[in-house]
Amino acid sequence: MSKNTIGSKIKKIRKERKLTQEQLAESLGYSGKSVISHIEKGDADMTYEKILLLLRTYALDANELFEVEKIDKLLNKIDNIKKKDKIVVYIHGLHGTKLEADNYSYLNNEFDVVGLDYEDGNPWEVGDIIRQKFINLIRPYKEVIIIANSIGAFYAYTYLYDLKKISKAFFISPIADMYQIIFNIMMDNGITESELENKKVITCSDGTVLSYEYFQFVQNFADCWDVPTEILYGSQDELVYIENITDFLSEHPNSRLTIKKGSEHYFHTPEEKEFIKDWILKNI
Repeated sequence: MSKNTIGSKIKKIRKERKLTQEQLAESLGYSGKSVISHIEKGDADMTYEKILLLLRTYALDANELFEVEKIDKLLNKIDNIKKKDKIVVYIHGLHGTKLEADNYSYLNNEFDVVGLDYEDGNPWEVGDIIRQKFINLIRPYKEVIIIANSIGAFYAYTYLYDLKKISKAFFISPIADMYQIIFNIMMDNGITESELENKKVITCSDGTVLSYEYFQFVQNFADCWDVPTEILYGSQDELVYIENITDFLSEHPNSRLTIKKGSEHYFHTPEEKEFIKDWILKNI
């Protein structure tokens, strides 16, 4: 590896993600920030194992680190690195983080477990980003399982439906009908469909951005998701209607529902996390 190949790019990526050198070093298994400092200065090399870990951990596109002609060479090197054949990709919900993937570390014996890193944003922008990062993340693997939470599930069945490596999915409190969600936001803010059509884009008082073009997209969305899917739904979910879930089930015969009595949209208590663990281990 040339000294000047990726050091400055790694520094740029670290700053874009607002990571300290200590944080990046810890995530890559280095002993301290001095190693990252030397890499960024070009005084030290990164092994292909560490490059692979960097790409996986932060769901990076190899293009962010290498010139196009060097990517195939890198991927050939990566393919020779010992790794598991199967991966679990966790896709977080709104205001979530890829670090939530640590909740599923009990799957590490059989799978590499990785959280997909993305920032909250407008769904029509975030979806395309998630698709590209997901494709890069699963490239070395033969089999992929998705665990997705809330809007993360929506992103999965909307933008990843055609990726054949996905063998199974676990959706926790999935947004099963985005049209319903957007419609409810419009009603709460006194916005009519004709008003949204005229203005094209409206920003609500809480900062939520509504797009008429995207409203039409979800209204006419042709759902092609056919991956075997386990759905976990809280009986007291205040965001997603049970009718939306049952409609999703009727449209996806490969899906199966489990209802957790007394739980709301966000599963967060130790008891609920233990329930999720048992549910996944039973059905995986």
